[in-house]
Amino acid sequence: MRIIVVISRYHPALNPNVYRWSAIAQHWQQQGHEVHVLCSRRLGYPDEQVMDGVFVHRAGQNSLLDAIYNILKIKKRRGEAGGDSPKRKGTWRLYLEKIADYTWRLIYWPDGRCLWYLPARRKLMMLLSLKKYDAVISVGLPFTAHLIAQYAKKHHPALQWLMDIEDPFCFSEAFFVNNFALYRQLNVRAERKAFEMADVITLTASNARSRYEALFPQATSRMQLVLPLFDLPELEKEGIPLQEAGHITHLGYFGAFYRKIRTPDAFLELLAGFISLNPEWEKRLLVHFFGEIDAEFLPAFERYPQLAGILKFHGLVPRQAVAKAMLQMDVLINIGNTTDYHLPSKCADYLASRKPIISLSYTENDPFTEFFKDYPMLWVVNARQALDGNVAQLCAFLQNNKGKRVPKEMTQPLLETGDLVFRQCPCPACLAPSSIKLLFIKQFTHSLGQLLWPH
Repeated sequence: MRIIVVISRYHPALNPNVYRWSAIAQHWQQQGHEVHVLCSRRLGYPDEQVMDGVFVHRAGQNSLLDAIYNILKIKKRRGEAGGDSPKRKGTWRLYLEKIADYTWRLIYWPDGRCLWYLPARRKLMMLLSLKKYDAVISVGLPFTAHLIAQYAKKHHPALQWLMDIEDPFCFSEAFFVNNFALYRQLNVRAERKAFEMADVITLTASNARSRYEALFPQATSRMQLVLPLFDLPELEKEGIPLQEAGHITHLGYFGAFYRKIRTPDAFLELLAGFISLNPEWEKRLLVHFFGEIDAEFLPAFERYPQLAGILKFHGLVPRQAVAKAMLQMDVLINIGNTTDYHLPSKCADYLASRKPIISLSYTENDPFTEFFKDYPMLWVVNARQALDGNVAQLCAFLQNNKGKRVPKEMTQPLLETGDLVFRQCPCPACLAPSSIKLLFIKQFTHSLGQLLWPH
């Protein structure tokens, strides 16, 4: 079959959407399908190219900031590899962002990717006029991607549309999408229309699905829960230790921070209290941060100068390097979201790593905690309560779990959840050879298979 994925950014961007969909696209291409990706332009990359067998089409600007980057020919971009520590923004950048806050961000709709809409829509319609596509997949946020696919579905009704929702749109007020005071009702109407037209809607968090079922009950039968992608198994045999691994305990946090949703403050407070009461650990502990840290979180780290010697920032690195680093850590750190409808993309990788995990939880119905409810080496810290009482527990957890891993036979059933469904499915997609690593990809293939091979 011929599939086109509408996603705002693709390589060289490094984010969960790119990780997830580049892996799926390459897998489908290896299975003999023709896979296309429609994304925004990037300086230094041609508008038409083939990457790992996948046809990549670029059109339009990802955002106003990216348009400025392209005009000024700035190579270093947000969301791309490079940079080893959070840095303050330059004066011109702060000035421009302040202007944008009080002008552009107050009026754009549906999100900051709206500049991409018309060029990408034209490109998609041109591609559909040249070849027959079996399915279009839109990846959001941004919701702009769904509007592009919806336009194509309207003019090509036979085209099957899979709407992949990484992050909710109309009710996600904690995460700035647009001016909710102005557009709240429009957001709901627009997403309701998309849910009415999409053939399949996939979500990563059960709480998000529950909210959507309450909002758009007519689409309940077309909603499917598909967990995040993991890709660690082939690195198991490498086992390359970090330097000084014998007497240094390595903690690793993998991911970004977001205003109002996920911040480092509670974790740094816990860490500072631990070092204050256990100064000998200052020479025995290294805390690694993998991911892009925005300058707005720099003050949080500066409030704890006593931690400077044990914090190491790696910035954004390629996925294979992330996977290898994750397996080198003694303990993994999760900092939960203040919302209950976002499931961190790293949770599947954390589970597959079989490493001890410390998780700071902000909500009663924390999706990460629910995901790991049967995991034997998880310590959940209530981040909304005083953290002083957890210092002794942190010391015990590090001492008792260093060098340990959860037995594979305990995590295997969790990773295989739902696989029986696909074994019983007769469509060509699901009859293909399976593996634990490819279970997530098979779930999406199954979703499309239900459309293209009814049974």
